[in-house]
Amino acid sequence: MTTIIRSVHINPAETITTQNLNPDHIGQDIAAAIGCSMFDVVGLTDNIDLFVDDEGLINGSPLNLPATVLAHLLGSRTVIFGTAIAVSANDDGETIGLTDHQLERIQTGLAQKPDDLTIEKLVDSLSPFPTIVGMLRNI
Repeated sequence: MTTIIRSVHINPAETITTQNLNPDHIGQDIAAAIGCSMFDVVGLTDNIDLFVDDEGLINGSPLNLPATVLAHLLGSRTVIFGTAIAVSANDDGETIGLTDHQLERIQTGLAQKPDDLTIEKLVDSLSPFPTIVGMLRNI
């Protein structure tokens, strides 16, 4: 029996869904879900990994504000373009499914207003996007 990998699919249009990936072809499933040919991994706290389009900025993918906020909340000042997939990693760095605790942490992070320190980090990271910065300063 093949174990599925529970993940969270974070679309730039703020569509957030859980998705089951097949560990037997995890790389292909992630690339297909993101819609890219090359992906990168952004390591976050609590062994959460975000897989993102490695060429998202240069290929014209839209800013993924929900994934960018989540990354900042969970320890990485990364600006993300295009779709992101959140999964977990074991101590050996192997991709595994999200635990209930990790899933809850992601859902909470995406649902609540960021704290003031996180907003300041976001303002700094997103300074090339003045409209977004203005919006962040007003939430």
